[in-house]
Amino acid sequence: MLLAYVDESYTRNRYSMVALLVPDVQAISLTRALGEVVAGAAQAYEVVLPAELHGTDLLHGNRGWAPIVQMRRAAVGVYHAAFLAIADHEVATGPIPRRPPGDDAV
Repeated sequence: MLLAYVDESYTRNRYSMVALLVPDVQAISLTRALGEVVAGAAQAYEVVLPAELHGTDLLHGNRGWAPIVQMRRAAVGVYHAAFLAIADHEVATGPIPRRPPGDDAV
């Protein structure tokens, strides 16, 4: 079974979604690895737990990430560590395709 972790992004003119497809046998180890990234940021930069890896929060200092908001290199380093953790797991990424017109499947 695959688990899909979905995220969205938008601007005034564009809305997009992306999914990270994770085999169920990888989900727990990936969750732990990403948790270690956040725990490392908490230890190194006093990020307040339970912070989560959301780009908006990280870059704007929301939901526990305030200590890192002025440290752009540190913020990029946190995301680099998260991407490396993801790359160490058997996952797939890509845009979520739009359904063709008339496809009402749930």
